[in-house]
Amino acid sequence: MINKSKTYVTRDGDPVRIYSTGNDGPYPVHGAIFFNHAWSVSSWPEDGAVPGQFSLVEVKPKRMLSVVASVYIDDGGELRVGGLYHSKEEAAAGAKRKRFACVHITREITEGEGL
Repeated sequence: MINKSKTYVTRDGDPVRIYSTGNDGPYPVHGAIFFNHAWSVSSWPEDGAVPGQFSLVEVKPKRMLSVVASVYIDDGGELRVGGLYHSKEEAAAGAKRKRFACVHITREITEGEGL
């Protein structure tokens, strides 16, 4: 069900504003789509699914992930991550002998990604 506290775009990625939900009739979700350089009033069924490009798709929150990974070489010569840390100093403090590298990884991730 569409929730007006969440953010949505159309299937094609056009911005959407949801004004109200739970209205009467077959299209209880009311809002607007920014399409062809203008806002156009629209309405959708409870689940936001309509034929064509104007179905609603929830935009999941994104956040930056920043970790430091201690990398080791196992007995077979393969690289393995030995631990993830908040800083290079924490990684150094938790390092075991024969650490191959200390890699800083920064990546934007979407809520629910990979689950």
